[in-house]
Amino acid sequence: MKKNNTFILFIILIFGLLLRIWNLDKPEGLWNDEYTGWYIAKQSDIYNLFLNIIRNCHMPLYYIYLKLWMFLFGDTDNTLRWSSVIPSALSILIMYFVGKEFKDKNTGILCAVFTAVSSFLIYFAQEARLYSLIFFISSFVSLYTIKLLKEPNKNNFKCYIISNIILILSHTLGIIYAFFNLMFISLHFLNKKENYKSSVLKVIKNPGFIFTTIILLVITAPFIYFIAVQQILSQFWSVFSISKILLVFTDYFSPIQANIVNTPDTFTTFLFKEDKINYPFIFFAIMPTIFALIIFIKSILSKNTIVNILFKISLCFFITLIFFSILGKMVLITKYTTEMYPALILILVNGFYEIKNNKLNKFLFIFYILINLIYICIAPDSAPKRTRPEGHLAPIELLKASRLKDNDFVLFTYYDENKFSRYLKNLPYYKIYSISKYDFNYYLYKNQDYKDVIKNGKTTYRNSFKIFPDPTINDYSKYTFQINMKKGDRIGIIFLNNVSFISNDNIQMIADNDKMYKNTPFIFLVFSTLRNNLLYSFKNDFKIDSITQAGDWSLFVFEKTN
Repeated sequence: MKKNNTFILFIILIFGLLLRIWNLDKPEGLWNDEYTGWYIAKQSDIYNLFLNIIRNCHMPLYYIYLKLWMFLFGDTDNTLRWSSVIPSALSILIMYFVGKEFKDKNTGILCAVFTAVSSFLIYFAQEARLYSLIFFISSFVSLYTIKLLKEPNKNNFKCYIISNIILILSHTLGIIYAFFNLMFISLHFLNKKENYKSSVLKVIKNPGFIFTTIILLVITAPFIYFIAVQQILSQFWSVFSISKILLVFTDYFSPIQANIVNTPDTFTTFLFKEDKINYPFIFFAIMPTIFALIIFIKSILSKNTIVNILFKISLCFFITLIFFSILGKMVLITKYTTEMYPALILILVNGFYEIKNNKLNKFLFIFYILINLIYICIAPDSAPKRTRPEGHLAPIELLKASRLKDNDFVLFTYYDENKFSRYLKNLPYYKIYSISKYDFNYYLYKNQDYKDVIKNGKTTYRNSFKIFPDPTINDYSKYTFQINMKKGDRIGIIFLNNVSFISNDNIQMIADNDKMYKNTPFIFLVFSTLRNNLLYSFKNDFKIDSITQAGDWSLFVFEKTN
């Protein structure tokens, strides 16, 4: 690498790192997904570590990486997020080599620049989750896919296989990407390269390769089996819509991240704001995405063999995820598609080179990058500035600021108290209860079979949603709290607003309308019903002491008056 290119790449790396550590400290603390990762990684013995990983329906590598990171650097909120910053920043370097291997050093620089300023990657660099690591590993997969296509020798084949295996060990959906990668690579070389086939046979027949394959199968088998047979829980908080497909591309090719946590059902949610056209979204999301897709299509039409294969792999991977989402097996959210993002970046960058006028393609690339940077710098909700409103420290801060004292009651909803234990230290001794998304069936209409509720709840609960007040919730409130409290005692009820925002009147209207009922996520109906009924149950013998909010959380404090 020439000194000039080395210096440019160094500047890009530093700039990308700065974007990733800007506002890294999120005041709301770890949110549920981050908290889950930390909780799994902190398990003290191997058995419980792997048991919790299996229950979380992911592969083990990220949690092993996070456990090692915690051992070396500690587990403060900021330290945990650095575990994502480092692989995200290093991905800039790997993407340079992806572009360089594909064409030349200039292509590598453009890939590095795009990676450095990608709002999607910046967002997840600031989150203690597996997606930065997945992109990092996927970049290696793309690199050795290209190397293998250009020079099908034994060493490239080994590195190609190893990178795909590591990807599989990192993410459940990595299995799908690796499958299509191997399929299209095999089809490409079938009856085409004799030296390739002989190299493959030498590797496959090697005892070390056979032994490694058996060990990997033994490791991954229980994870794959458990994921295949377990009841899927994710789909009950969102439903499939075409808009989610469109939002994947705005997340990837624009600076606005819209399909990150709570996925919207319609694209028009963003096109209109307070019944007015949302011009910032059109300018910073739709226009850059359309522009990128035009360049992307131009790249595909160039009939470059490597581009063609990477596109086919990504397309089949994406279509498979759409299919699973339609079947209700997963939610089509952008982060679940991370495996294909390195390939999409390379294809996009190649599209700029397909514009034969050198001055024009440079101008368009610079303009495109500037649009992204302008939004990152000036928008209050840009990737590095976005907070984590579901962070679990936020409701604990509300408790600290309340008048709740020792032996007062606290009721957590949606998550159980274990999801807040990290932040509950040095608080008064509360009598803590919870109704979580994993046990609400015990408190709502007394349906004891949780798996049946998740599978058929929308059918079996529909008529129950029309009943208000609900006697089951009223009895729970009365016999758990009210009769055990004396005058002056207080209870604090914590709600997650973005899953419990539907009023009682609207719930009953939704339950009466087939289309609205079908399109409303089940979990929203459940926890809105719980919220409405719990608040109603305290209206007679209690007065409201305070109502406070932080992030997506609300704390209602009631004081007994009789």
